[in-house]
Amino acid sequence: MADGILGLGTSGSVDLNDELLTKLKTAESTAKLDPITTNIEKTEAVIVAVNEIEAVMLELLDLVESFDLFTTDTNAFNAVYATTSGSSVSFDATDTTNLKEGTISATITQLAQKDVYQSNLISNVDAKIGSGELTITVGSETYTFSTSKYTYTQLAAELNTYSKLDVALEQVSDGSYRMIIKSSESGLANSLSISQTGVDLGFEEEENHVLSAQNMLATVDGIAYNLSSNKITMKSGLVISALETGTSTISLQRDTSSILTSIQNIANKYNELVDLMNTYTLGDSETTAVISDSSILKTIMNTVKDILFDSYGLENEENIFKYGISFDSSGYMQIDSSALSTAISENFEDLKELFVGYAEKEGIGTRLKSYLDSLDSLDGLLTTYKEKLDNDLETLNDDHESESEKLDEKYEQMAQQFADYTVIITSMENSFASLKAIIDSEE
Repeated sequence: MADGILGLGTSGSVDLNDELLTKLKTAESTAKLDPITTNIEKTEAVIVAVNEIEAVMLELLDLVESFDLFTTDTNAFNAVYATTSGSSVSFDATDTTNLKEGTISATITQLAQKDVYQSNLISNVDAKIGSGELTITVGSETYTFSTSKYTYTQLAAELNTYSKLDVALEQVSDGSYRMIIKSSESGLANSLSISQTGVDLGFEEEENHVLSAQNMLATVDGIAYNLSSNKITMKSGLVISALETGTSTISLQRDTSSILTSIQNIANKYNELVDLMNTYTLGDSETTAVISDSSILKTIMNTVKDILFDSYGLENEENIFKYGISFDSSGYMQIDSSALSTAISENFEDLKELFVGYAEKEGIGTRLKSYLDSLDSLDGLLTTYKEKLDNDLETLNDDHESESEKLDEKYEQMAQQFADYTVIITSMENSFASLKAIIDSEE
């Protein structure tokens, strides 16, 4: 708005001036912009509230994953702990889902090993080997090499390009080397056979066959194993790695210690979610609800409640109320630790059926995980709701900017018009002053 040019006539106007124009603009801004600003602030507050609710839902999702039938981690009901004795093997399990309680005994009578040959002593590894052929057979594969074009270093490098061979030139004393040829894998199936013609590298000499390939021989719970490697991977997921001859045992026991804690954590997080929903959608005696249109959030909470309240088990015979879990009059989840602990000890499989379930009849944790996970998917309820809020906020900001620009333009035009009027009236006043002077002089 043009400043310093308003005030009609040379004496200035007390009515049409900068101050009056500012008051007019302020009044119109209050009428047009303040409602938009208020809606912007309300929408921003709703976005903050929804983000907070979403964060707690994601935390709840993390907690229920331990009861998900399809989790890639260990399900809480499948967790086991182990005690071992003996040093002949090490025990491991990449997946404990199928491990059963009990003791497993493993006896190793022979370790699997590689086939290893060494050459005669070599004084210069960069010397030419000479004319001849070296033939190596590994299992069903046979490789033949003409030695005339190789130094010892070059031959070792060539042999190492074959995946079934492990070849190195090792310094075995000051100034002396040997070419060491090993099978890359252990076991009889990877036995080596080496022959040579035209050159004598020493591989055919009995004393240079320093280690003979052999399989691991073991018994696990009375079952005999004859394997090319020192590792037994059982169908249960237990991995037994042989380290030395001897007997070792592993005792597996169900680990129920975390189940009660996990369920209590879920209850606490659910109650936190109830608190947030009540705060933001109902308000209290002193404040109004931040989220006035809470239909989507109420739909989400009702679905979560339906999942918790539903019946489970192949015959719908299981529900949470049988095992010390209840809800008070305000909708908060309550856990009777004593009753739930007893159920974990005495009704373990029933609880697993309730919380985890089966592919054909999913449990609470499996269903809840799937539902909460879907909320943030591409077409999920929360994603859709948040996108709507973001679009609403963008529209309001655009409206505010547009109205502000219109007001600025309007009052800039008015200021310019008032300035133009000032010039015209001033000119008229000057003309009138001249005329008055002439009249006065003739009197």
